[in-house]
Amino acid sequence: MGVLDRLEEEFLEISSHRRTLRELLELVVGSVLFVLVASGLAYYLLGRVTAIGVAAILAIIFTITIVSQAYWAISGRKDYGDGQ
Repeated sequence: MGVLDRLEEEFLEISSHRRTLRELLELVVGSVLFVLVASGLAYYLLGRVTAIGVAAILAIIFTITIVSQAYWAISGRKDYGDGQ
């Protein structure tokens, strides 16, 4: 079994179970903290305009991720099963 096979199995295992409200809240809090730290660091190193750009891009990415996880938490991930 190769590295890619292991990564695929882990992804399928994680993706196939429903998220709890606590896991979604952890994802939201972690995302907000990451955006704040990354944009703060970008502001310190590269300036205000770059920091706003970094924050906007990361906010869009994390918003899509959180909405996707919330959707799959409601509906489940049966599409990733082994044909069962």
